[in-house]
Amino acid sequence: MFWPLLVICLGQALWVFLSWSWRPDPSMVLSATPVGEGGAIYEVLYDSGGATGSYVYRYFVMERQPSEAALFEKTRKAKPFLVTKMPGAVREVVGTSVKLRTRDTLYDFHNVASFKVGGQLTIVRFYLDATRP
Repeated sequence: MFWPLLVICLGQALWVFLSWSWRPDPSMVLSATPVGEGGAIYEVLYDSGGATGSYVYRYFVMERQPSEAALFEKTRKAKPFLVTKMPGAVREVVGTSVKLRTRDTLYDFHNVASFKVGGQLTIVRFYLDATRP
């Protein structure tokens, strides 16, 4: 009786582990800032922290999306170039150069990202001014 029960428990644990979402679902798109030819920087709010957690803002650069649903589907596989606790980090966009500013916790940052539109690769460079209050 022990072995069948162990197999069932291990199978259940494996199913829970494999179906677990490692990144919370996005709550809403706060802004879409045009960048380059056909691209956009999307500021996406993740408020899954509950009563004790704070909001987290993830910033993605990709080709312009036709709807919020399409964007949310893309963000499941896309890697954000900036993850922070501060909204409104995009300050200025000139072509494919973007100035960012954050004054709160910075979880992750990459100073170069890219997106494709019609097979054309566009590289975007980010310049971050970050301090902690």
